[in-house]
Amino acid sequence: MAEISKGVNAGKLASNVQKRINRVQEKMMQKLGKADETKDTAFEEGVANFSKQMAEGTKLQRDLKAYLEAVKTMHECSKHLQGCLADMYEPDCFGKEEMDIITEDTDVLWGDFHQKLVDSALISVDAYMAQFPEIKARIAKRERKLVDFDSARHHFASVQKSKKKDEAKIAKAEEELGKAQKVFEEINYDLQEELPSLWNSRVGFYVTTFQSIARLEEEFHRELGKLNHNLCDSMTKLVEQRQTENATSKTTEKSEVAANHNVTAESGSDITKPASKDARMRREESGIEASRMEYFLSLKHHFKAMSINDDYAQLDYLTALQ
Repeated sequence: MAEISKGVNAGKLASNVQKRINRVQEKMMQKLGKADETKDTAFEEGVANFSKQMAEGTKLQRDLKAYLEAVKTMHECSKHLQGCLADMYEPDCFGKEEMDIITEDTDVLWGDFHQKLVDSALISVDAYMAQFPEIKARIAKRERKLVDFDSARHHFASVQKSKKKDEAKIAKAEEELGKAQKVFEEINYDLQEELPSLWNSRVGFYVTTFQSIARLEEEFHRELGKLNHNLCDSMTKLVEQRQTENATSKTTEKSEVAANHNVTAESGSDITKPASKDARMRREESGIEASRMEYFLSLKHHFKAMSINDDYAQLDYLTALQ
């Protein structure tokens, strides 16, 4: 069984080698103009459109992947930037909790945006592009089968034109021509149907893809704008709170300075008040003393006028007045 298998593989290999040799010879004869080539202008136009469409799709796929990578990078940069803000936001700052929520929501929004782009755009582009390699391989196979058909056609014509008619060779050549023609026409028919259909599908695919991307971008930027607006409002309130605290602090400082000044003034007044009181008392005492002196002098003159010179007599006189 092993020897039979090896023999079959060897025969198949030899057949494939012979086919390649025949194709090379046929292509050379066609290029030299010694053999005609089967032409199909409509199909060649379809192949040109296919190549253009595949190039456009490949560029779209590559650029979309680069765009998604940029979105991922922006997500990371946004996360780091938001992290810096979170680190600088002191725990006692106004709106700390709100800022943390905004930071978390922003991170989630970037992640959702990237994932939705992958689901609705990249996956469909990958599926769209997955059909091109298989069709490209079939186009190349059609080209080979066309060369085989032309080669079989030319061989059959050569055998028929031979001076020595060999019916067996003619029959074999005709059979090979029929097989080559059948294989070529089958693959050619399928491609004739598929290539125009694929070419016409490109517009709808491009519209769907870019509409999806545009809608996702619009939704993303709208939601991101809301978060940024909330962040700006929170930070504006933070600034207003700081300004209010600073104003209150300055007012308190002024009040404390004024209070300290009043205390100092009152302390100075307390120091001067005893001195003023003592002076007033001394003045009053001086006045009393002067009045007493005047009183005693008037008594003395009165006693003198009444010829009361004895001290005891003066005392008796004053006692009698009372």
